[in-house]
Amino acid sequence: VSCTTEVEEKCEDETSGYTTNTKCSKWPKEVCSVEKKAVKKYTPITGCTKEPREICAPAGCGFKEGAEECYDKVQTVVQDAPKEQCTLEPQRTCKHVTKLVPKLEPKEECVDVPKEVCTRSRTNPRKVKKPVVKKWCYVPSEESGLA
Repeated sequence: VSCTTEVEEKCEDETSGYTTNTKCSKWPKEVCSVEKKAVKKYTPITGCTKEPREICAPAGCGFKEGAEECYDKVQTVVQDAPKEQCTLEPQRTCKHVTKLVPKLEPKEECVDVPKEVCTRSRTNPRKVKKPVVKKWCYVPSEESGLA
């Protein structure tokens, strides 16, 4: 398993009034790759052992110890190849996730309220209905109880 840390860049457009700015943030990200390799393992058996030998000679002959005689002997030893057993182990990988959250902002609300206006004139006084529309605007807030 070989892992490298890469930097992931995430950019978002941020609008403020009439201007739009691009805001970028960098996050570290761990990227790992698994390679399968065949491995052959050998465990050679080495050692020295004294092996008894049967010597045959005619009766009456004695034995006399001679000089030690050494030589290299290559012997083939047959053994089972070891079997490797592998299991998959879950590995936790973490990365940063950015989620968009809605943001509520108070907005000005307007209501048109019609109002009757009367004017006084000296000649022939009479009531004249002139519709005047007043615009009432308010910003919803905690204080007004409209938020």
